[in-house]
Amino acid sequence: MGYPLSVQLGATLQTKMLNIAIAGAGALGKRWSEVVARSGTDEAQLRAVVDPLIGTDLEPAWLQEQTSLSRATSIEQLGDVDIDAVLVTAFSPAHATAVHEALLNGYHVLVEKPFTTDVTDAESLVDLAREKDRILMVNQNYRFFPGPQLVQKLAASGEFGSIRAVAGQFWCDWPGKPYQHAMLHPMSLEMAIHHFDLVRFMLGAESVSGFVHEWNPRRSPYRMGGALEALFILNSNATRFPFSYTGSLVTTAPAVPWAGFWRFEFDEASLFADGFEPEYGLYLSSPNGRVKISEFGDPTMGFDKSFRHFLDCIQNAAEPISSGRDNLNTLRMALSFLG
Repeated sequence: MGYPLSVQLGATLQTKMLNIAIAGAGALGKRWSEVVARSGTDEAQLRAVVDPLIGTDLEPAWLQEQTSLSRATSIEQLGDVDIDAVLVTAFSPAHATAVHEALLNGYHVLVEKPFTTDVTDAESLVDLAREKDRILMVNQNYRFFPGPQLVQKLAASGEFGSIRAVAGQFWCDWPGKPYQHAMLHPMSLEMAIHHFDLVRFMLGAESVSGFVHEWNPRRSPYRMGGALEALFILNSNATRFPFSYTGSLVTTAPAVPWAGFWRFEFDEASLFADGFEPEYGLYLSSPNGRVKISEFGDPTMGFDKSFRHFLDCIQNAAEPISSGRDNLNTLRMALSFLG
């Protein structure tokens, strides 16, 4: 289900202050605690943190300052705490179990990307959310960056004709975390999934075929799949077009901004997200040169806007733009075309 930009980012009147629990107290959990705090206590407040390390010598240090929060080592232990929604910020292989437990206990869920590390698990969670009548949203926060928002608007307007080809690139020498080192498909699930999701969002398109080739640079700390090359054929309402993508977590090339480098070829114009001049942004190219028309990335990484959207969808019983159901197609791009 899609929503116009005004619905995606527009504020709504809040009818109930929502009580939030965070499942996963690592660095990402700490960051999300700050996002919840910025939302305003009349809209949402953090009430509890869940992490299996709570009460051990490895309990995250930031929790020492959170004396008012309830603590639990599993989501089932939240039963005596008034909770409306759970933010799943645990490491990626634990997403499926945490989301399942949260939905079974009647909570709305916002889960970090990747939704899960297995498509079948994700499909069952979408069914469970429907059965429990709960909001299930995946935090594809790059959708809230200004550049992708503008590309979506321009593509939908038809101002430049139909999209004919898209190319995306991402390189970063990322040391990774221990769980990422052991994962299958780390580049695809931990990074490229952002960009696969963006191309769907920006151009209102779905993949109809594809091929993803993974490889592992010699000095890679990852078990496998530290880099990849991909080619998809996507179909929008207007046309069918190729999307080529290259990305690596292990490279000596200069790092690319998180939102990536892009080239969009429309009938009547070319758009680039690149570091020209050398300012990163979205550029419109013409025979007379190129002009920057927007920032492309977002220094806030879009977390606050994503959380606002999640709260609005709960209050209005609306499907998020990156609902679990919608995100199945992003996850399939990451996992179903591996060759």
